[in-house]
Amino acid sequence: MTTATATASPPPTLAERAAVLRGLGWPEREAEWLALVCLHSGVFTSSQYQARYGISQPVASRFVTAALDAGIAREEPMPDRRTPEQICHIHSRALYRTLGIENNRHRRRSSPDLLLRRLLSLDYVLERSDLPWLPTEPEKVAHFQRLEVPLTDLPQRVYRGPFSTRSTRRYFAFKLPVAGNDTTTTFVYADTGGRLRLQRERIRAWADAHGRLWQALRDRGHAVHIVAVTRTAADAAAHAAILETWRGPPAPAASLSAADRQLLDAVESANSNGDLSRLDRYGGWLEAGKAALRIRQRRQDARDSSGSIDACSTHVAERLAPDVLAL
Repeated sequence: MTTATATASPPPTLAERAAVLRGLGWPEREAEWLALVCLHSGVFTSSQYQARYGISQPVASRFVTAALDAGIAREEPMPDRRTPEQICHIHSRALYRTLGIENNRHRRRSSPDLLLRRLLSLDYVLERSDLPWLPTEPEKVAHFQRLEVPLTDLPQRVYRGPFSTRSTRRYFAFKLPVAGNDTTTTFVYADTGGRLRLQRERIRAWADAHGRLWQALRDRGHAVHIVAVTRTAADAAAHAAILETWRGPPAPAASLSAADRQLLDAVESANSNGDLSRLDRYGGWLEAGKAALRIRQRRQDARDSSGSIDACSTHVAERLAPDVLAL
C-alpha cells in the first residue's frame, strides 16, 4: 500500500511555481494564473481571470483563446446558466508535470457539478489570496504532521485498481482548499446548490469526514475555521445556520483525573490480557466496569455539550451565481 508523505522541505511558492511555466514561454501574468489554477481547481472562468488582474474582457478572452490554441485547455459549458461564458479546464499533462503535480486529478475530465464546485472553491482562494494555502495533498499532510496530528485522524480514502492488488491511500479526497498556520486552519466547503435538504446532507457528510481531524486540532489548542462558499445569498444563509450549531468552546482539555486514568488503564489491561487481579482494588470486574462506563459517559457528555469548530463564515461567489434565465 502506498501513502502520501509529508514534504521534508518548505513547498515552493506560487512565484517559484510560476517561474517554471515562464520557462515554457508563458508571460509572467499568464504563468502565475496557470500555476494558481492547476494547484487549486484545474478550472476557471474568464471573468475570474479578469477580476484577478483588473484587465478588460477582450484581454481575458485572448488569454483563454491562447490556452485553447496551445492545446493545454478545453472549454466546458457552464451548468444551469444561459450565458456565453464557458468553463476553461486546464488538462495538459505536460503542464502539470512541469509544476511537479503530474498526477493531480484536477486535469481529468469531471462531472459538471464537480467542475462548478472547484470554480466555487477557487473563487474563495482568489478572494483571500493572503491566506497560507496548502494546495497539494503532501502540503496538507505535512501541515498536520507539524501540528502532531496522527495520520489516522486525517480524512482519507483507499483506492484499488480493478486489475491490481495494490492500493493507494489518499488524504483530503474532497480536493477542497485548506489554509493553515501555527494557530488556525481554515477549511473551505463549496456547495453548488439545489434542494436545501441535499445541501444539508452534503455538508454534514463532509463534516463527518473531517470530525476527527477537527477534534484533534482543538485538543491541541489549534483553532478551526470553516468557510462555506455558495452561489446565492439564500444558500449562504442556510449554511451559516448549520455552521453556527457547530461553533462553540472545545471540550475541556483535562477531563480525566489521575485516579480516573488509572482505573481506565486497569480495565483496558484486564480486557486485553484477561488478568482481573488489578481490578480487585475497585471492587472486582463488574464494579470496575461500571465505574469505567460512568467515566466514559461523563467525557462524552462534555464533548456533546461543546462545539466542533471555533469560527465560521460564508462567501457568495457572485460571478458564478445561477442565471435568472436558466432553464
